[in-house]
Amino acid sequence: MFNRLKILKQINELDAEKDAQKIVFLSGSYDFPQDVEISLAISFFRTFAIPSISKILNTTKRFESAGQKRYDDTALILAEFIENGLDSERGREAMRRLNQIHKEYNIKNEDFLYTLTTFIFEPDRWNRKFGWRKSTEKERLANFYLWKRIGKMMNIKNIPETYEEMLAFNLRFEKENFRHTPDSEQVALATMKIASARIPKIPGLEYLVYNAVYSLMDKPLREAMGFPKANPIVAALTYAVLKFRAFFLRYLWPPRKTPYYVTKRNNPTYPNGYLIEELGPH
Repeated sequence: MFNRLKILKQINELDAEKDAQKIVFLSGSYDFPQDVEISLAISFFRTFAIPSISKILNTTKRFESAGQKRYDDTALILAEFIENGLDSERGREAMRRLNQIHKEYNIKNEDFLYTLTTFIFEPDRWNRKFGWRKSTEKERLANFYLWKRIGKMMNIKNIPETYEEMLAFNLRFEKENFRHTPDSEQVALATMKIASARIPKIPGLEYLVYNAVYSLMDKPLREAMGFPKANPIVAALTYAVLKFRAFFLRYLWPPRKTPYYVTKRNNPTYPNGYLIEELGPH
């Protein structure tokens, strides 16, 4: 029998606040590498549902002109924090680059704060539905403490002090601000085109993928994007496939013996490697 809970046992020996980065690294790089990436990819759409955010994104046209690069740049900067640590030389360089990028835009503090909450809560929400196990309280708190520190290093103001207060802000902000606009729809469609570019040109496959994505969105988010309701057959199939995947990973697939590094994988934008200073718009 595979020792599927080996990493979790290591996590249980650590302190949620003091060892936050290590816990997030162990959880995401061993137990949930694909789950974290999928959940955060979907979380991008949640930021598009905020009119002030989607307006900035659509004005830059970066999703239309360089969508894949923007996605890869974001993934790499975040991975530098998690894989190398905020106190490492590369972690500090990535933070400097992130702050340089954001200085170019007039972004409201509450929009920064809301975006931060998506990184805290969306992986846990995904695991509750489709993970091979649910995130533990220690993992949830570690993710909160890590991103809270990242938020402070980004000079975000009025960051809630507790997990519960942060969650309340997340839910309240979405309820008050999710709204469909031409900007949200255009940025969402441009993002879907990034995904469709990777899909083999097989008749009907793009339709299945698009409807699978629609089915993973809650109604307020889907409506804010201007997306149609998912085909019910595709939605049911998507749910069944993801549930089977969770069962397969838990009981039949051997656990990872080495960590999965986003910073070291083959990258379509940077096939020959990258410098942190290259990340983001220039």
